[in-house]
Amino acid sequence: MSIRTKKITMIALAVAINIVGSKIALALSLPIFLDSIGTILAAITLGPVAGGLTALVGGLINGVLGDIFAIYFSLSGVLMGVISGLLFHKKKLSYVHALWKCLIVTLPASALSACIETFLFGGITSAVVTTVIIQALSQTALKLLGGAFVTQAVTDYVDKLVAIMLVITCVKHLPYELTHFDGKETEEKAA
Repeated sequence: MSIRTKKITMIALAVAINIVGSKIALALSLPIFLDSIGTILAAITLGPVAGGLTALVGGLINGVLGDIFAIYFSLSGVLMGVISGLLFHKKKLSYVHALWKCLIVTLPASALSACIETFLFGGITSAVVTTVIIQALSQTALKLLGGAFVTQAVTDYVDKLVAIMLVITCVKHLPYELTHFDGKETEEKAA
Protein backbone atom coordinates (compact mmCIF):
# COMPACT_ATOMS: atom_id res chain seq x y z
CA MET A 1 0.00 0.00 0.00
CA SER A 2 1.39 3.40 -0.93
CA ILE A 3 2.07 6.06 1.67
CA ARG A 4 -0.55 8.32 0.04
CA THR A 5 -3.20 5.61 0.38
CA LYS A 6 -2.22 5.08 4.03
CA LYS A 7 -2.56 8.80 4.71
CA ILE A 8 -5.99 9.01 3.08
CA THR A 9 -7.09 5.94 5.03
CA MET A 10 -5.86 7.48 8.29
CA ILE A 11 -7.78 10.70 7.60
CA ALA A 12 -10.95 8.71 6.82
CA LEU A 13 -10.53 6.72 10.04
CA ALA A 14 -9.94 9.94 12.00
CA VAL A 15 -13.12 11.50 10.54
CA ALA A 16 -15.09 8.39 11.53
CA ILE A 17 -13.67 8.57 15.07
CA ASN A 18 -14.78 12.22 15.31
CA ILE A 19 -18.30 11.38 14.15
CA VAL A 20 -18.71 8.43 16.52
CA GLY A 21 -17.30 10.45 19.44
CA SER A 22 -19.67 13.31 18.69
CA LYS A 23 -22.70 11.03 18.53
CA ILE A 24 -21.76 9.38 21.84
CA ALA A 25 -21.37 12.78 23.54
CA LEU A 26 -24.72 14.01 22.18
CA ALA A 27 -26.55 10.79 23.07
CA LEU A 28 -25.23 10.86 26.64
CA SER A 29 -25.55 14.68 26.97
CA LEU A 30 -21.93 14.88 28.08
CA PRO A 31 -20.46 18.29 28.95
CA ILE A 32 -17.53 17.49 26.63
CA PHE A 33 -17.77 16.86 22.90
CA LEU A 34 -15.48 13.91 22.03
CA ASP A 35 -15.48 15.13 18.42
CA SER A 36 -11.78 15.92 18.23
CA ILE A 37 -10.11 12.59 19.01
CA GLY A 38 -9.74 11.86 15.31
CA THR A 39 -8.55 15.39 14.61
CA ILE A 40 -5.81 15.04 17.22
CA LEU A 41 -4.90 11.61 15.83
CA ALA A 42 -4.56 13.00 12.30
CA ALA A 43 -2.66 16.06 13.55
CA ILE A 44 -0.16 14.01 15.57
CA THR A 45 0.43 11.34 12.94
CA LEU A 46 0.12 13.35 9.71
CA GLY A 47 0.53 17.02 10.62
CA PRO A 48 -1.38 20.30 10.70
CA VAL A 49 -3.06 20.10 7.29
CA ALA A 50 -4.44 16.63 7.98
CA GLY A 51 -5.63 17.74 11.42
CA GLY A 52 -7.49 20.71 9.96
CA LEU A 53 -8.93 18.69 7.09
CA THR A 54 -10.17 15.98 9.45
CA ALA A 55 -12.00 18.55 11.61
CA LEU A 56 -13.56 20.21 8.57
CA VAL A 57 -14.80 17.00 6.94
CA GLY A 58 -16.00 15.58 10.27
CA GLY A 59 -17.89 18.78 11.07
CA LEU A 60 -19.54 18.88 7.67
CA ILE A 61 -20.62 15.23 7.88
CA ASN A 62 -21.91 15.70 11.44
CA GLY A 63 -23.88 18.69 10.18
CA VAL A 64 -25.45 16.64 7.40
CA LEU A 65 -26.23 13.87 9.92
CA GLY A 66 -28.34 16.25 12.02
CA ASP A 67 -26.07 18.38 14.22
CA ILE A 68 -26.29 21.66 12.28
CA PHE A 69 -24.08 23.38 14.89
CA ALA A 70 -21.19 21.09 13.87
CA ILE A 71 -20.89 22.78 10.49
CA TYR A 72 -20.19 26.15 12.06
CA PHE A 73 -18.01 24.84 14.88
CA SER A 74 -15.89 22.90 12.40
CA LEU A 75 -14.04 26.19 11.88
CA SER A 76 -12.74 26.11 15.46
CA GLY A 77 -11.96 22.41 14.92
CA VAL A 78 -9.84 23.32 11.91
CA LEU A 79 -7.95 25.87 14.00
CA MET A 80 -7.48 23.32 16.78
CA GLY A 81 -6.32 20.66 14.30
CA VAL A 82 -3.74 22.95 12.71
CA ILE A 83 -2.37 24.12 16.07
CA SER A 84 -2.26 20.51 17.32
CA GLY A 85 -0.32 19.45 14.27
CA LEU A 86 2.18 22.27 14.74
CA LEU A 87 2.69 21.40 18.42
CA PHE A 88 2.68 17.59 18.31
CA HIS A 89 3.57 16.27 14.82
CA LYS A 90 7.06 14.80 14.69
CA LYS A 91 7.67 15.85 18.28
CA LYS A 92 8.44 13.69 21.31
CA LEU A 93 5.08 12.82 22.83
CA SER A 94 4.97 13.53 26.55
CA TYR A 95 2.01 13.46 28.91
CA VAL A 96 3.51 16.32 30.95
CA HIS A 97 4.05 18.52 27.90
CA ALA A 98 0.52 17.69 26.76
CA LEU A 99 -0.87 19.53 29.79
CA TRP A 100 0.47 22.92 28.72
CA LYS A 101 0.34 22.29 24.97
CA CYS A 102 -3.35 21.52 25.37
CA LEU A 103 -3.83 25.05 26.71
CA ILE A 104 -2.20 26.48 23.57
CA VAL A 105 -4.48 24.31 21.44
CA THR A 106 -7.59 25.17 23.43
CA LEU A 107 -7.54 28.93 23.94
CA PRO A 108 -7.63 30.15 20.30
CA ALA A 109 -10.21 27.50 19.35
CA SER A 110 -12.31 28.38 22.41
CA ALA A 111 -12.23 32.07 21.52
CA LEU A 112 -13.45 31.28 18.01
CA SER A 113 -16.13 28.93 19.37
CA ALA A 114 -17.30 31.59 21.82
CA CYS A 115 -17.68 34.08 18.95
CA ILE A 116 -19.65 31.53 16.91
CA GLU A 117 -21.89 30.71 19.90
CA THR A 118 -22.48 34.36 20.72
CA PHE A 119 -22.90 36.01 17.34
CA LEU A 120 -24.53 33.19 15.35
CA PHE A 121 -26.52 31.27 17.96
CA GLY A 122 -27.06 33.61 20.93
CA GLY A 123 -25.25 31.25 23.32
CA ILE A 124 -27.09 28.10 22.21
CA THR A 125 -25.14 24.94 21.27
CA SER A 126 -25.99 21.31 20.60
CA ALA A 127 -24.66 20.41 24.09
CA VAL A 128 -27.46 21.01 26.62
CA VAL A 129 -25.18 21.32 29.68
CA THR A 130 -22.91 23.81 27.92
CA THR A 131 -25.88 25.89 26.78
CA VAL A 132 -27.29 26.06 30.32
CA ILE A 133 -23.92 27.16 31.75
CA ILE A 134 -23.45 29.81 29.05
CA GLN A 135 -26.93 31.20 29.62
CA ALA A 136 -26.37 31.33 33.39
CA LEU A 137 -23.01 33.07 33.01
CA SER A 138 -24.49 35.55 30.54
CA GLN A 139 -26.50 36.97 33.46
CA THR A 140 -23.28 37.85 35.31
CA ALA A 141 -20.65 40.51 34.64
CA LEU A 142 -19.19 38.18 32.01
CA LYS A 143 -22.19 38.77 29.73
CA LEU A 144 -22.84 36.39 26.83
CA LEU A 145 -19.46 36.48 25.07
CA GLY A 146 -17.47 36.19 28.31
CA GLY A 147 -19.71 33.40 29.57
CA ALA A 148 -19.37 31.56 26.27
CA PHE A 149 -15.57 31.92 26.33
CA VAL A 150 -15.18 30.75 29.94
CA THR A 151 -17.48 27.78 29.33
CA GLN A 152 -15.74 26.87 26.09
CA ALA A 153 -12.27 27.24 27.57
CA VAL A 154 -13.04 24.90 30.47
CA THR A 155 -14.99 22.29 28.50
CA ASP A 156 -12.61 22.47 25.52
CA TYR A 157 -9.55 22.03 27.74
CA VAL A 158 -11.00 18.91 29.35
CA ASP A 159 -12.25 17.60 25.99
CA LYS A 160 -8.96 18.21 24.17
CA LEU A 161 -6.89 16.90 27.09
CA VAL A 162 -8.87 13.65 27.06
CA ALA A 163 -8.35 13.42 23.28
CA ILE A 164 -4.63 14.24 23.42
CA MET A 165 -3.90 11.80 26.26
CA LEU A 166 -5.89 9.05 24.54
CA VAL A 167 -4.11 9.60 21.22
CA ILE A 168 -0.66 9.80 22.82
CA THR A 169 -1.34 6.50 24.59
CA CYS A 170 -2.48 4.88 21.34
CA VAL A 171 0.44 6.22 19.30
CA LYS A 172 2.93 5.02 21.91
CA HIS A 173 1.47 1.50 21.94
CA LEU A 174 0.61 0.90 18.28
CA PRO A 175 3.18 -0.46 15.80
CA TYR A 176 5.37 2.21 14.19
CA GLU A 177 4.01 1.63 10.69
CA LEU A 178 0.44 2.38 11.86
CA THR A 179 1.29 5.77 13.32
CA HIS A 180 4.18 7.05 11.21
CA PHE A 181 3.96 7.79 7.51
CA ASP A 182 7.54 8.61 6.65
CA GLY A 183 8.22 5.64 4.38
CA LYS A 184 10.77 4.00 6.71
CA GLU A 185 8.92 0.70 6.80
CA THR A 186 8.78 0.64 2.99
CA GLU A 187 12.52 1.34 2.75
CA GLU A 188 13.30 -1.40 5.27
CA LYS A 189 11.24 -3.99 3.37
CA ALA A 190 12.90 -3.04 0.08
CA ALA A 191 16.41 -3.48 1.55
